[in-house]
Amino acid sequence: MIHQLINRQYGLATGQEEFPVDFLLTKLQCHQADEYPGIYSTSNSAPSSDLLYACKFSQSPGFEHIVALANEDGKIGFQDTNIAHENAIFDLCWSPSKWQIVTASGDQTSILFDIGSSSISPISIFRGHTASIKSVDFSPTNSSLFASGSRDGSIMVWDVRGSFQLKAENVIKNAHPIQALTEVKTSRTKKRATPSTTSGVSSVTSVLFQNDYTLISAGAADGNIHVWDLRKNYTVYKSDPLPKMSIPYGVFTCRSGIASLSLNPGKTLLYAGAMDDVIYEFNVASYNENPVGVYGGHEQHSFYIKSCLSGDGKYLISGSSDDYAYIWKVGAGPRPLLKLDGHGAEVTCVAWSPSNVPKVITCADDVRHRIWRINTAKEAHYTENVNEIRGRSYKFDAQTPIPKSCEEVLNRLKKKVNNIPTPDIPANSPCPSNDRLSVNTPRTALSPLKSINELTPSHSGNSSSFNRAAASRRLEMDEANYSSPTRDLPNYVADGLSPHSRTRSGTKRKKLDWLTDLSRKIAPSSHTKGRKIK
Repeated sequence: MIHQLINRQYGLATGQEEFPVDFLLTKLQCHQADEYPGIYSTSNSAPSSDLLYACKFSQSPGFEHIVALANEDGKIGFQDTNIAHENAIFDLCWSPSKWQIVTASGDQTSILFDIGSSSISPISIFRGHTASIKSVDFSPTNSSLFASGSRDGSIMVWDVRGSFQLKAENVIKNAHPIQALTEVKTSRTKKRATPSTTSGVSSVTSVLFQNDYTLISAGAADGNIHVWDLRKNYTVYKSDPLPKMSIPYGVFTCRSGIASLSLNPGKTLLYAGAMDDVIYEFNVASYNENPVGVYGGHEQHSFYIKSCLSGDGKYLISGSSDDYAYIWKVGAGPRPLLKLDGHGAEVTCVAWSPSNVPKVITCADDVRHRIWRINTAKEAHYTENVNEIRGRSYKFDAQTPIPKSCEEVLNRLKKKVNNIPTPDIPANSPCPSNDRLSVNTPRTALSPLKSINELTPSHSGNSSSFNRAAASRRLEMDEANYSSPTRDLPNYVADGLSPHSRTRSGTKRKKLDWLTDLSRKIAPSSHTKGRKIK
C-alpha cells in the first residue's frame, strides 16, 4: 500500500493502470546540474568542444540509466544519468543482452567494446567499408549479429564470434542505387533522356533489424526504404541486388532522403525521419507503400537530426534545426504534443530512456547535451531559483494548424487514393472534387484511410450505365428459375451402366486346360451336329 502511494505521488501507475504520461511530459525540465559541456577525457580536463554525433540509452535490464555518447573527436563517453559522471563516431548501438557496444566511425571501421569491466576495452575491429560508416544496429535477439551501413552505398552483416581479423558474413553492395539520366540521340534534331544502365552510389543513412532475417535500410537520395532478406547471400550478386520489399516514400515529396529509422516494440510500425520535415509512419507488417501517419512541425535540414520512439512506442521525439526538440503522441495527428526549449543551436541526436519514468536526452550543436526529467516534488527545490532551470517543455494548443509539410503530404496521398481506377472513373481522369467524397464527418488528421468503396458514394438518383448493366446480368438464383447445367446429361452411375459399378465374384476363376478352351472356341456347325469328338 505504501509503495502504491509513493508511486501515486510521482504520478506512476498502480497495478495495471497507466499513469498520465501526457501530463507528466509537460513538466519536463533541464536543470543546471544536468547540463554537460561535451565529453571529459579525464576528471581534471577541460570540457571538449567537439560536437556530439550520437547518444543511446542502454537497453539491458538494470542498466537503463546508463547513456553512451559519441563525439566528433572519436571519443565515447558513458554517463550514469542517476548520478552525474564525467575521427568522428556517427552512430553506436548497445548489445541487446551483453554489456557491450558497437560503434560506426568515420575511419571506415566498426569496433566492438566491452564495457563490463573497470575499463573500456575493444574486443574486435570490423573492416570492409571504403567510406565512413553512418549507422549500426544489433539483431534484436542475437547479440552476435549486427549490421552496418556506409557512405560507400553498401550494407555489411557481421558476426562477432570469430577471430580478430573478421570478414563480413553478408554484403549488400549498392543497396540504394540512383539511376542517372543520359541523353540518347534519336534523330538529328531530337534528343531524349533515358535511364542509364549504370547507377550511382547513394549513401546508406540508416539500418535497422526487424527480426533476425529481415533488415530495413534507408538511403540519402534514392527515395526508397528497402527491406532485405538476410537468408539470401547477396555477396555473390554481380549486379544491383533486389530487396524483398521496397517502400517508395519519395512519391509524396520532392526532397528525398531519410536520416533515421525507428520501429515500435511490436516491430509492425516503422517511423522514418525524412528530409522534407516529415516523419512517416509505415505499416511494415504488410509493407504498404502508403503511410498510415505523418508527423511534422519540426525542421529537418541535416542528416544528423535523428528521431526516436519511447520504450512503450506511444511517443515520438525528434531533433530540429530550429534549436528545439519536438515530441508527438503516436496516432494523435501530425501536430506536435510539445517542444523542449533550452538549446542554443540545432538539436541533432535524441534518445528516450526505456525505464518506466520518462527521461529524455537531447544533444545539440551548442556542444551541450541535456537530460530532461519529470519535475517531481522531490526536486521542487530546483524551481525556487529560476536561473537553475536550463530548459522547459511547452505544450502546443489543440487549435494549432496542421504543419504545412504534413498538409502537402496528406493532399498528395488523398489524390493518390482518389485517382485509383473504378468502374465510374476513367484511369487518367483528374482528381475528383471534394463534393464527390462521401464523408459524413470531418476526417481527422492521420485517421485510418477510408476504403475505395467508402470514398466512392452510390448515387441514388442517376445510377451509372455500368451499374444498370451489372444489375441486368445478375443471376436470379430462386428455386423456380434455377436449373442445373448437367440436368440432361446421362448418369451412368444411376443407370448401372458404368464399367466401374459392375459387381464381380469374390472367387478366383479356375484356369482351363488347352483342350477344353479350344473346344469352346469352335462353334458346332450344322453338318457336325450330334457328332462326338473321339
